[in-house]
Amino acid sequence: MNNLNYNSMFQNRKFIIRIPKDICNLLIFCLTVAFIALRSIVPFLYGVQLIFISYMGIIAIKKLNKIFATQYVVVYGMFFLWCCLSVLWSPAIDKTMAAAVSVGQMIVICSLMTLYLVSIEKIEKVLFGIAIASIIMIAFLILKTQPSEWVDALTGSFSASSDKGRIGYSIGHHPNAMGNLCALLAFVWLYFYDKSKRKIYLVWILLLSFILLFTKSRAAILMLIMYFFGYIILAKKRRFLFIKIIPTIIILSFILYWAIFNIPILYELIGFRIEGVFGVFNSSYTMDASSYTRINMMKYGIDMFKKHPFTGVGFGNYAYYAYHYYDLFSETYAHSNYIEILAGLGVVGIFLYYILPVLSCITLGLNLKRTNGSLRKLCAFLFVAIIVRLITDFIKITYNDELTQMINVICICGASLINRMQKEGG
Repeated sequence: MNNLNYNSMFQNRKFIIRIPKDICNLLIFCLTVAFIALRSIVPFLYGVQLIFISYMGIIAIKKLNKIFATQYVVVYGMFFLWCCLSVLWSPAIDKTMAAAVSVGQMIVICSLMTLYLVSIEKIEKVLFGIAIASIIMIAFLILKTQPSEWVDALTGSFSASSDKGRIGYSIGHHPNAMGNLCALLAFVWLYFYDKSKRKIYLVWILLLSFILLFTKSRAAILMLIMYFFGYIILAKKRRFLFIKIIPTIIILSFILYWAIFNIPILYELIGFRIEGVFGVFNSSYTMDASSYTRINMMKYGIDMFKKHPFTGVGFGNYAYYAYHYYDLFSETYAHSNYIEILAGLGVVGIFLYYILPVLSCITLGLNLKRTNGSLRKLCAFLFVAIIVRLITDFIKITYNDELTQMINVICICGASLINRMQKEGG
């Protein structure tokens, strides 16, 4: 499938109209802009998806044998089917249907993306499109967010359990989702800075990191640290890695810790929220209500799984069960992707959802030892992206996050391509 030219494939069919070869990349770029920057503009959000699915759907019909032989399509198609089948045992069928439609939409989009992600060059084009979309997001956020909202985030004293005084709502994102986006997008820019050394890319990294602080997302801070440290460690082969890098990481961690809790602005933005998490491990700190509730949510989900280990309670039904059977304060999601899927779809669902990311992570990790130069940098980027996602899925929901799902299919396709290249090269 590598480097296929759609025009040459159908050049003998006179009724096919010639179109630009890279229109697929343009449509994927527009999708990214819709998902991360302009999601509050509903006609654009859904219009772009419709155009992409229609155009790529026509191509998919011409390549049915190839698309249905793709790992991603087969495994996630089975996952979607299991989601739909769970209506048979879900107490709240409407919630299962709504969740399945949301997941199915992204599985269709990502399955169609596999038709384009057939070379390293095209993967990098898509990643650079994601990076450019972040600039549009920054501009739109600044335009739509009132100055008073920035001031409130900086000076207002709010509970660690509150969403008040946090940035993101103005462009259609929950602050936690906004923080996760900023961390991932800053990481994408780090990758391209490392490849090109263009200093303008540092500006976008700093801006995204600055906005991240105003979202006050604890998970996003953790993600940003893991992205950057992970990539810096793995992007190049290093002799005496532990002797040189690990002490540096420890020192920088202590400096960051001191800054967060001793610089007033940083403490007001994120320090007081991190303190609430310390209460989970140290009784000398007061655990905030958010952390306490999340722990209970996980316990509820594990109990649901124990009672329904094979099928779960039904996709999207965690919230229903937690509210009606465990006295949760409201019908809300589990705040952990693993718990949400494990409780809703049992061992079958959790296996189908995570088997490809885990296998891709292993594949990329093994290939890190064999790659050099720019290919190693891409391998390191994809490896860190997927392993950080697997770690942070313990504390956030990602199955319905569009950019996470797009990065997921990029990592899976990238791992397969790099592995094939190394085998052919060997």
